Amino acid sequence: MAGAVLLTGVAACGDDSDDGSSADSPSASEASDASASPSASGSEDSESEAFADKSVEEIQAAAVKDMRALQFVRVAGTLRDDASELAVDLRLSAQGDCDGKVSVDGADAEIIGVGNTSYLKGTEEFWRKSAGDDAGQQADALISALAGKWAKIPGGDFNEFCDLNSFLDDLDDPDDASESADPQTEVVGETSVADTPAVEVKIYDDAEVSTVWVGTEEGRHYILKMRVEDGENPGEFTFSEFNDAFKVKAPPKNQVVDLGSADDEPDD
Repeated sequence: MAGAVLLTGVAACGDDSDDGSSADSPSASEASDASASPSASGSEDSESEAFADKSVEEIQAAAVKDMRALQFVRVAGTLRDDASELAVDLRLSAQGDCDGKVSVDGADAEIIGVGNTSYLKGTEEFWRKSAGDDAGQQADALISALAGKWAKIPGGDFNEFCDLNSFLDDLDDPDDASESADPQTEVVGETSVADTPAVEVKIYDDAEVSTVWVGTEEGRHYILKMRVEDGENPGEFTFSEFNDAFKVKAPPKNQVVDLGSADDEPDD
């Protein structure tokens, strides 16, 4: 699923990362006091340097701990395979709610996840790509039924897109994600992502090279960005809006087509 593929490189070394710029950020007065105080600045620099000196395993443990504590996060980026490119821009919650956009080869759909139910509102191009080249008249009927409406997806097929906990499960299961038994890892050093102090980690796993940027602030060792090069599923994702709370609502019933209901299924 999306979360598993996305975190392949991180789990391979047991590494995960990133820092956040979000609701936990200091107030304007606190920020002013910190910038005016040399000791505060020096403390932050020392903290960043100390974290960058840790081993990959220690960085991983800190990242897993802090990512697991998240209730909300935004994930945006692209993922490719031999046949297509998937792009996502989603807000996820630990309760399984989400909203945002998914795109397959440039064909867009909005997505809303409420609990165990997912809704998609796609363009005609999106539904045709989803139906496949051989769908024919069935695809035409589906597109006609869904014109301007939300599709209620049966069986929670998109739940792992929306559930933050499912998305992060691979952080604790590196064996399934790793291509090789002993991937090589490297702590590259200190850097920043969107002005947030970070440490850069590289994972060399057979033909795949993954780079992960982990926030260095204590208690906020979040994944800020990750990039997977080569391999079966190259791509790049950014993580932001850490613990920025949001609420979602299901679409109005008169705007929903239940694809799991026989009454709403298009005729052959």
